[in-house]
Amino acid sequence: MGSKHPNQNQHVKLRKLSKFADTSVLFLLVIFFLGFLAFDYEIFGLHEQIVPIPHEMEIYFEFVPWIIFVVLVFDLFLKYLIVEKNLRIFFRHYWLDVVMAALIPILWPLKFMKMTLKSFKIIKTGKFGYKSHQKIGKLHKHFFNGDKT
Repeated sequence: MGSKHPNQNQHVKLRKLSKFADTSVLFLLVIFFLGFLAFDYEIFGLHEQIVPIPHEMEIYFEFVPWIIFVVLVFDLFLKYLIVEKNLRIFFRHYWLDVVMAALIPILWPLKFMKMTLKSFKIIKTGKFGYKSHQKIGKLHKHFFNGDKT
């Protein structure tokens, strides 16, 4: 008879589930990059979308990184079970997956930095506008009022 070890059957199921999770992450990454090209086109110095997706859809794309994060963590848990909870083997084989999962919450605040950068650029532009106005006033005073200071 086929005397399969009970754990072998469980490993097969875990591996299939892990492959499904990997495929899901790949699919979600494609969606993420489409959203990135559609809504963050200014980063590339462009003035219009690379991928035409209505702006009303942008809110849905904000959740994609977190869905990827959840699926990656679930996949890491499955892989941890596949290597029978051996951390040394787990990190040797899946260190890149761990780094990818860890980078999502680490890099998420950069989205706010982008908004802060836009505010900084607006303030900086206003400051340069004020300075330009001030310099024009001094030049006008110097050349047209006879003030030689």
